[in-house]
Amino acid sequence: MIDFINLNYRSDDDFLRTVEIRGMEQMETALSLGRGVIAITAHYSAWELIPRAIKLKGHKVGIITRNLAHKGTSEYFNSLRARHGTEIIDRGSGIARLMRVLRDNTAVGILIDQDTMGVESDFVDFMGLPARTPVGPAQLALRFGIPVLTLHISRGKYGKYLLLIDEPLDLSKYEGDKGYIRLTADLTGRIEEWVREDPEQWVWIHERWARRPGFAPGLR
Repeated sequence: MIDFINLNYRSDDDFLRTVEIRGMEQMETALSLGRGVIAITAHYSAWELIPRAIKLKGHKVGIITRNLAHKGTSEYFNSLRARHGTEIIDRGSGIARLMRVLRDNTAVGILIDQDTMGVESDFVDFMGLPARTPVGPAQLALRFGIPVLTLHISRGKYGKYLLLIDEPLDLSKYEGDKGYIRLTADLTGRIEEWVREDPEQWVWIHERWARRPGFAPGLR
């Protein structure tokens, strides 16, 4: 978070010297369809740096956010996020606004590694245990044919960051009943790979398994 705040006040050149991007061609291929992109990531490392990195490559960027309990803190971080042209989409604003942004061929970042209250969710495997996970992004992608890919950023030596963008998923594999569950599971599987690779960079303190199926006790 300190790096996010600090880099917000640095020049674009300084930012790009700090954040290396690999796989930008994957994002450009997905955006070339003109339907926007659902970009799935997680609370992993300095994830707040991702939107500006994509924006500096000439693409429109939006993120799904929620207001924090402390109004002043929420307004401060939203001002930082919007400082370099990121579109802020409040989670409570409904699907209509999100669809307008996507139709403007925007890459919209969504984090799905939390048991998010108040959104449609289902249980998929994460680290060998059922974890309640938002399914809305997968439903949206399949219903409207919106490209979906995963991407994540990690911190290396000397304060440098590496942003890796994966190839878009083949949505035809998820046709049929409950395809959105299978897509959500595969997206979650990619997040699990990042966590297993370097667990210290994952923000795990939000009690990922606090709610479990049936009467199974939560893990805190």
